[in-house]
Amino acid sequence: MIFLPQIMIYDWILTNKEMLKLIYALIICIICAIIVLKTDRLFKLSNHQGIRYLRNAFFFYGSAFFVRFILGTTNIVGNYSQFYSVSIKILFEFSIVMAGFFLFYSLIWKRIEKRTQYNSLINFNIGILYLISIIITALDFVQNTDFFMYFSQIILFAIMTIISFKNFYEGGRRYKFLKYYFLTMIFGLLAWTLNTALFYLLNWNKVVQMQVYTLNIIFFLLFLYGIIKITNTKNG
Repeated sequence: MIFLPQIMIYDWILTNKEMLKLIYALIICIICAIIVLKTDRLFKLSNHQGIRYLRNAFFFYGSAFFVRFILGTTNIVGNYSQFYSVSIKILFEFSIVMAGFFLFYSLIWKRIEKRTQYNSLINFNIGILYLISIIITALDFVQNTDFFMYFSQIILFAIMTIISFKNFYEGGRRYKFLKYYFLTMIFGLLAWTLNTALFYLLNWNKVVQMQVYTLNIIFFLLFLYGIIKITNTKNG
């Protein structure tokens, strides 16, 4: 009897999983839209080049979740249904991988760029990241797997966690946003690791899937909280 409420909750989640996925996607898309608007304004106030790449990361994250959970729920019948579902998968994977690369580049841009880039979406360095994202997406498409996407993101977030910890350790007291950056990288790494285990080891266990969704929402909320704090400080 102790576990009855939990069983009832899990049953309710399973019964309403499609509605919950839609709400989950809408929450993340709204958070990403706010972050994009806030970081764009912050860039105009500070002229910090890394903020442009951070903005682009959340543009691609928002696009990825919109494509997979909103456009992906559209029922297409007829000859184009398979083409549509494959296109959704390709667009989602490319967007999610590119978002990770933009997040990564927002941490390392100072070490790479020798001069100011006038376009943060289209330049030589970003072109290389586009190419790598296309290759990762193509490999998964040809092999009919998601392995390369999961593997690339775990590696990226592991590296970003190390870099952001180093940045926080060296300058966290001067730049408070570095604390939120470090925390979000931990949650991002946990989410991708758990997501990979869910896919390959746990056979899409619904309870674990809800935990992954929760970690993802925390990841985006932490970034939003940090951006809002910085924006309010700048405005003040």
